[in-house]
Amino acid sequence: MAKFDFVLFDFDGTMVDSSKGIFKSLIYALKAAGHEEPDGATLRKFIGPPIYDSFKNLFGFPEEKIQFVISKYREDYSRDGIFELDIYDGIPELIKKLHENGVKVATASSKPTVFIERILKHIGLFDYIDYIGGTGFDEKGAGKTGILLNALEHLGCTDKSRAVMVGDRKFDIDGAKGAGIETIAVLYGFGSEAEFKEHGAEYIVKDTKEIENIIFGE
Repeated sequence: MAKFDFVLFDFDGTMVDSSKGIFKSLIYALKAAGHEEPDGATLRKFIGPPIYDSFKNLFGFPEEKIQFVISKYREDYSRDGIFELDIYDGIPELIKKLHENGVKVATASSKPTVFIERILKHIGLFDYIDYIGGTGFDEKGAGKTGILLNALEHLGCTDKSRAVMVGDRKFDIDGAKGAGIETIAVLYGFGSEAEFKEHGAEYIVKDTKEIENIIFGE
């Protein structure tokens, strides 16, 4: 019997490494706005928060210019950047095992839902996901707690002790705490052990096998 009946996954940095396509499209958007190309550390910080918040807080764009850079980013990303990614080792096998054992699976991401759907279909995992939780294109500050609560409701979760969030950034941990569920923080994504400990992740793992062991108590 699984320890959890509902498993919610962050997407970028947890299910797939989409950094190549994201960074390419980000640089395209910044150049279109006359902004210099950021260094690698800044690029990595872009993945995790809602896109609106990243352009505002990370790059300092004023309100009136944020929609322009977002539109340029999505113009490039939807064209070809969306499929420039790698699936993390063990993710397909883990998702399929959860599905086969009756565990409900959802995404809970700040990425637009339509992008998540396209990628899941592209990598062959769409049919194994019970609910795709993401954002719309017009959401300025899509909070992670709200995304998680919405996903839990659609999954039919009434006992939050039976649900867990799997993510790679502090936003996932904080969002899960706000939603009243535990977090499995993964070290193979874009976060760090120090970040996970500071924000109080219940579990910290290095690979998907350890996620499986926690969920199934192996």
